[in-house]
Order: sequence, then C-alpha cells, then structure tokens
Amino acid sequence: MKKLLLGGLLLTVSQWYAFFLISQISLFIFPVVFGVIIFILGFIGRGMGSIIFGYVGDKVSRKTVLYLTALILVISSILMIVVYNYYTVVVFRFLQGLSLGGEWGGASTIIVEAYSTSKFRGFMASIIQLAVPISVILSSFSIFLLSVFSYLGGWRFSLIIAIIISLISFYLIKDATDIKVEGKSKLPLLDALKNDWRNILKAIGIKISESANFYIFTSYVFVKSTLTNIISVIVIVSISLQLLLMPIFGYLSDIIGRRMVILAGTILMIVGAFLFPLNLILGELTLSVSDAALYAPQSSLFTELFDKKYRITAANFSYQLASIIGGSIAPTILRITNYQVLIVVLPYAVTTLICLALVSETKGKRII
Repeated sequence: MKKLLLGGLLLTVSQWYAFFLISQISLFIFPVVFGVIIFILGFIGRGMGSIIFGYVGDKVSRKTVLYLTALILVISSILMIVVYNYYTVVVFRFLQGLSLGGEWGGASTIIVEAYSTSKFRGFMASIIQLAVPISVILSSFSIFLLSVFSYLGGWRFSLIIAIIISLISFYLIKDATDIKVEGKSKLPLLDALKNDWRNILKAIGIKISESANFYIFTSYVFVKSTLTNIISVIVIVSISLQLLLMPIFGYLSDIIGRRMVILAGTILMIVGAFLFPLNLILGELTLSVSDAALYAPQSSLFTELFDKKYRITAANFSYQLASIIGGSIAPTILRITNYQVLIVVLPYAVTTLICLALVSETKGKRII
C-alpha cells in the first residue's frame, strides 16, 4: 500500500512538474499572444484528457490510465528535448495537458478506493495533492537556476526530471490493484451528465476558485517583475508552506468535514487577493495558505461525490473543466488587462461559496 501511495505521488509529481514548468515560462518567455495560447492550450488538453482517460479508467482499468498517461508524458518530453521549435511546443503542451487530464483522476481514485475503509481517507488523499507544491518547487527552482545561469532558452532540458520520475513511478505502481466495478457504464461521461449533473456543477463551482488562486500566485506573479530569479524564490517560499499545511488540512477535513476546510480557504483567498497588489510577499503567502485549504480535500471530495461506475470520468471532467474556467481564464485576464486581482477572483469565490452551501458533506461516506 505504501509503494502504491509513493508511486501515485511520484507519477502525479512528474505530470504537474512538466505542466507547471511550461505554464510559468509561457507567460514571460514567449511573445504575449503565443504565450497566452500555449498557457490555455494545456488546459484544453486537460479537459480532453479527462474525457478520454476517464472512459479508459471506468471501462477498462484504473491502472491502465496511469501507465498510458505516464507513457505520453515520457514520449512527448523526449520529443520536446530533441526537436525544439514553436510547432513542437504546441504539440508538447497539448499532449502533456492530455496526459495530466487523465492521470490526476486515475491516481486520486485508485488511492481513495484503496483507503476506502480508513477514517482518515481525506488525509491519505491529501498526500497525492502534495504533488502540486512539490512540483511547483521543482519547476520554480528550475527556472531560478536557468535564470541565474542566463539559460532560460534551454528550459526544455529541465523535462529530463519528469522523465526520470515517471520511470521510477512505473516500478512502484506495478502491483496496484483495481476494484471490481459491477455493471460498468457503457458511456461513463453521458451517464454522469445524465444522472449526476448537479454534483458535477457543484464540483466545478468548488474547484474554480482554487484554480484561479493557484495560477495567479504561481504563474501570473512572474509578470510582476523582470527579476525572474527573485520571483522564483518568492514562489518557492510561498508554495513550501503547503508541504506542511496540505496534510494538516487533509486531516482536518476528516475531523470537521471537507466543506468547512474549503470554506476557510475561500475566505482566505479573498483576503490574499486584496493583499496581493499592496504587498506582494504577504499576498503570495496568504494565497498559498488559502490554496492549501482549498486543494487538500479535493481528491477525497471529488471521488466521494460520484458513483464508482463513472467515478474517474465525473471527477476528472469536473476538475479539468473547472481548471479551464478558473486556472486559464483568471491569469489571462490579469495578463492582458489592468484589472485588480480582487476584482477578478471575487466572482470565483462567490461561486464556490454558493456551491459549498449546496453540496452534501462526504466525510465518512461509503464509496465501495
């Protein structure tokens, strides 16, 4: 069980690392229009990946999803390193978004189902969520080193890290066991939309705030200064808080419930958005703490909301669609306008608060 948890964590780290690396550099290395296109394209790929690999996970095997998505990441990363031009950047960004769109739901589902009888299911699921701060630290540190040595143009060689981590995770997840799903859905996405559309909308509404929050304080922040190495350090320090906070918030979600933890995170997000233009460091730190509270319960909440017949599809689809609405649109608006951060994030926060009031608490829910 421990090997599975570590393997799932490492596999998710490799996916997020590659995604964050190009998300961060796209907003300040490439020309504005091309950079915005590359930034958004990854989210479109994630949405398509959630549908394609959600189908594979619910119809064929959870473990098959992990292997296929890892394989896509490895092959596309090698292509990016060997053949580098604007065309391969587009292909890589889309394929990497596609693989991430399937991998997150597969890894989260297989871990939550493995710990289905545990009283601390939320805590165990939050371990997978640690992949995000770990990956941001790795990608930001990579950018820091590239900046210090004036070699930002060679960013693609940093993808070697993703390749190595993916290969290690192959070994660790080889003994993963899938649950038996009786009466598998013929078309998981259609069944989920037909039978569970309310929970899908609620999940999307809960996720969009966290996505907007996250990509503002980890990607958009690089636009705020030409001193890339200093911004990298600020991001690393801010995101490092989540290594401690995310398991704590995951544990709290098992004690006081998923909804209360996310509520606290939403309130902190509003405070952080207000502070961001006034004091960048304080704003970054507040948004990071907020994001930890918003994100830690998501793996458990999203898998607990949906029937096992279409669990990966519904959870992945909700997650990735919300990421497009929140994660890609919010930073893009800030990048091309002069709007204040608070004005942009407030509609997201209000939507999350409404959906939190409507969703049922899933702590302790039987899922298998």
